[in-house]
Amino acid sequence: MTQKWKSATAAFAVTTMLLGTGAQAFAASPEMILKNAENPSKEQVKLPARAVEIVAALEKLEPALKTLTVREVVISDYDENQVDLYISHPDDTEMSAYLLFDRQSGELLGYEASPFIWEENEKVTDEAIVQKAEKAVQELLGEKKRKMTDAPQLSKTVYDEEQLFIYPNVYFPILLNGLEIDETRFGIDVDMDSGGHLLGLSFQPLDLTGIQVADPKKAVAKEEIQKQIFTPERLRYGYIWEGTDGKPGIEYTMRTSPVFDALTGKQIEMERRAEEGDGKLHTSDIKDISLKPQGKPFIAKDATDQQILENLFEVDAKKLYTTYRKDEQQGEITYDWSNPIDFNRASIMVNKVTGDIGGYVNLAHIENLSVPLTKEQSLQKAITFLEPHAKKAEWQVEMYEEIKKEDKKSVEQYGFLFFEKQNGIPLMEYSYGVVIDPNKGQVAEFVASVPAEDRKYPVLKPSVTAKQAADIVSKQVPVRLTYIWPRSGEKNAPILVYMLDTSKGWPTVDAVNGSFKWGEIED
Repeated sequence: MTQKWKSATAAFAVTTMLLGTGAQAFAASPEMILKNAENPSKEQVKLPARAVEIVAALEKLEPALKTLTVREVVISDYDENQVDLYISHPDDTEMSAYLLFDRQSGELLGYEASPFIWEENEKVTDEAIVQKAEKAVQELLGEKKRKMTDAPQLSKTVYDEEQLFIYPNVYFPILLNGLEIDETRFGIDVDMDSGGHLLGLSFQPLDLTGIQVADPKKAVAKEEIQKQIFTPERLRYGYIWEGTDGKPGIEYTMRTSPVFDALTGKQIEMERRAEEGDGKLHTSDIKDISLKPQGKPFIAKDATDQQILENLFEVDAKKLYTTYRKDEQQGEITYDWSNPIDFNRASIMVNKVTGDIGGYVNLAHIENLSVPLTKEQSLQKAITFLEPHAKKAEWQVEMYEEIKKEDKKSVEQYGFLFFEKQNGIPLMEYSYGVVIDPNKGQVAEFVASVPAEDRKYPVLKPSVTAKQAADIVSKQVPVRLTYIWPRSGEKNAPILVYMLDTSKGWPTVDAVNGSFKWGEIED
């Protein structure tokens, strides 16, 4: 299966190579690589024989590399047991490549090349991309490393809306006890351009020396996890502008993709975000509210930069912050205030055309209240903040809470997700997230997700209950057993878990006719 992601920058594009000083220059042909320059240094730097073979194999795979005749070999600055080979075109340094070898064995440790070496308008099939990657792995890394990894997985990075620049990646994952380690890149990565030319090759080994890994045979039954995942409390319900056949509809969709410890069967808290919670909301966490909409802009047209901060955050900008920066990129203006001494920071993102706020964060080290706000008081604080700017009266709010990690009891933040309603049904695309710090009594975060234009949704009659939708999702979405590597330093071993397989998209159910589909996963 092919997946596509959009990115702002090309991580693997190497445009300029800085050649090391005091190194030796070599001609392009492999047989010349082992020869010293006319004035060699005291310690002669050579490429091992295996490295020379790899260079020859690479040039056979990519003949254009033979034109990069300026070549230098140096001992790596990071590890004296490794050797760097820099190659570039004599007339254009942007046409360059870099190879890293083990100094003793000559095995390839890494390779990167500039995309400018080849024509950008070339295109080959996905099948040809995978075949080329397979051949490169076999010939440059060897059969032994290939046998450590599973079947290749193809994905593509797109750099503009017209898809003029597409960079495929072929990933060969290392398996642990027959299972892939989720969200890691242990294994082999092959980066290419749309013409199938090699831009990058790397191998990330999996070293578990001295680490005890959970045995998949000891995992609880998958059915036990499925009963916990596919419940009405884990579904969100509301209007969607582009539903079935691209028309407005009403859908059920999974709130989050929960992760469960496969040995205990208990849910693991993956992301400490108050506005997301554990992905399960009961009826008491959802409330219909009525606001008195005033439709005021979040930022007054004549407001100074300092007033923007003070009006939104209700703070004394001069007292809390010592530095200020304003940045504009791609139609978004970012205001950023900070105080390096107290680590205070406030940041606001504003759309230059509409003046709407995309979001803001306020992290201020100020004194706590004598008594923290309750959940209801925090909700009223969020309502007070949002009400002057609301354009509609009827809303649905989802309430979350984040417990302090230290004592596992005190609430660190309350999160409130407001959805505008039409025809008595919440609109999934009209939402405001407000996070309240109950200890300081302030809005800590705010994010808006609102279309530029007003939309009128048709009156539809849903016929599918939340319980029925959960049953439909359970029959369509696989639950897979895998390993995850914890992001914190609390554990140093992979964790055996159950999680949803959303590789095909995000699970949704049409509330009118009960049809299931894989929705698009936004970046």
